[in-house]
Amino acid sequence: MKTVLLFGTFDFLHSGHIFTFEEAKKLGDVLVVSVARDIAIETIKGKKPLHSEEERLALVNHINIVEDAFLGDEKLGVYSFFEKFFPDIIALGYDQDALKEDVETFIVEHKYMTKCVTLPAYKNGETTSSKIKESLAL
Repeated sequence: MKTVLLFGTFDFLHSGHIFTFEEAKKLGDVLVVSVARDIAIETIKGKKPLHSEEERLALVNHINIVEDAFLGDEKLGVYSFFEKFFPDIIALGYDQDALKEDVETFIVEHKYMTKCVTLPAYKNGETTSSKIKESLAL
């Protein structure tokens, strides 16, 4: 049984996220999702998410193809989930190049057999949380 781990913020859940969940699920049998912590989002994006980490986690847990979801680490570059399970594949969004590089370095340093995969963009990246929020003046 192949386990796929998907990373993301998942603020303002929309069709692009659903596409991402579906694409990640195609890579394996079990889909587990790491929802970014509020402090990590503020560090990376320089602003708070619209929904709290608890709200975003609850929303992701309601997606029927998601087997399990958990809050990620507060500190960047820490991947404590490896203490609990070893995903076969880590799926990352098309716009998460820096995260992919960091995760791959971590995997090599710790000699894990996990593979990183970049997922395709939904509608050429035209439907993102940031663009939706901007159009709604949020």
